[in-house]
Amino acid sequence: MESRWTTSIIAVLSLFVILYFLGQVFFTGGRTVQTETAYVYDLTDDIPFEGVYLRTEEVVYSNGTGIISYAHEDSSKVGKSSVIAYRYRNERDIELNREIDELDEQIVVLREAEKLIGTDNSQLDTITSQINMVHASLIDCIVAGDYDAAAEYENQMLEALSKREIAKGQSAGYSDRISYLQQQREHLQSQLSGDVQRIYANGTGYFVSGVDGYESKLTFEDSDTITADKIEEIVSNPDISAGSNAVGKLIADYRWRVAAVLDSSKLFGVYEGSTVSLRVGSQNTLLEAVVVSVNDTKRGDNTAVYVFECDRLTPAVVEGRTAHFKLAVSSYGGLRVSREAIRLNEAQERGVFVVRGSSLTFKKINVIYWGEDYVICSQEEGDDYLKLYDEIVTQGKDLHDGQVIE
Repeated sequence: MESRWTTSIIAVLSLFVILYFLGQVFFTGGRTVQTETAYVYDLTDDIPFEGVYLRTEEVVYSNGTGIISYAHEDSSKVGKSSVIAYRYRNERDIELNREIDELDEQIVVLREAEKLIGTDNSQLDTITSQINMVHASLIDCIVAGDYDAAAEYENQMLEALSKREIAKGQSAGYSDRISYLQQQREHLQSQLSGDVQRIYANGTGYFVSGVDGYESKLTFEDSDTITADKIEEIVSNPDISAGSNAVGKLIADYRWRVAAVLDSSKLFGVYEGSTVSLRVGSQNTLLEAVVVSVNDTKRGDNTAVYVFECDRLTPAVVEGRTAHFKLAVSSYGGLRVSREAIRLNEAQERGVFVVRGSSLTFKKINVIYWGEDYVICSQEEGDDYLKLYDEIVTQGKDLHDGQVIE
């Protein structure tokens, strides 16, 4: 009797287990789903073009022979009669003068530190803080691989460490070291093959070492008259000519202009007087520019000559006469969704299925940008719309609201 009862219980439990698994198969089809997380995504649509720079420039000339070494980086601001370059007889003289300059910098640093001799140690905390800041900046430059910038912190660290020695009473001064550096300087000076010729700026402005021959031909005033044919000619076959004895040029103003031939049908909302954003070359930084003019080319192909003006002068915009640009025409920000995840519900509303616990829920989406394999959706109010961090179903067959999933 007990054996029959036990057998009956086992049979009922087995039947229950079988029915449970059959139910799972019935509701889920024995399938799992693949998902992705909804996250915020920003996108900027860019229109690439090549343009011609229009600037107010004056060439700097200098007679003589030898090797030119520039005193400033391109786009550096210089004053009238300031030294913009040196002319040396040979490469060895350039190297010797570089070493002399480094010795001079060290001498200045040590003399500055000696000014603390005879004072108390009240500045010790400030000096220690300065050492920590310089050290952090130095490490950042090394990690970023910017060794030129790292070298600039070398003398700052030397000065701070020297001041700390004197403030803590660990050094009575650096007269011996300064004397040694001065002897080294005199030794290097004696090896120079001749006098160094200094080349001075003939006005104020932003110095650029490159000269292309267009300095007097492409100015701000040419913005109104430059033609599409001229722009395309310069872009495709520039007539570059540095000129005799030219060592560089001065850009009179930090403002610059660029002229380009663009398809007006692709530039909705870009009109004379409007503000746009430009990228120069491979730079990621967006530069704000104003549309100075838009002149139809009369070619019957929707093209026009656009002239943009920007007031940020960077090394990237003085490297040549022409450059590759990207015009940021539209920016989109919202939730990124794979196109394969998009479904239509019974009301023919566009949306996606998201996982809620062990079942699916349909959430509507408002698409603001269609990409090749994804879309960007605006973040809408209401529980029936897709939300940030929702788990979106990207693959699955016969999906429906309330469906139980594995």
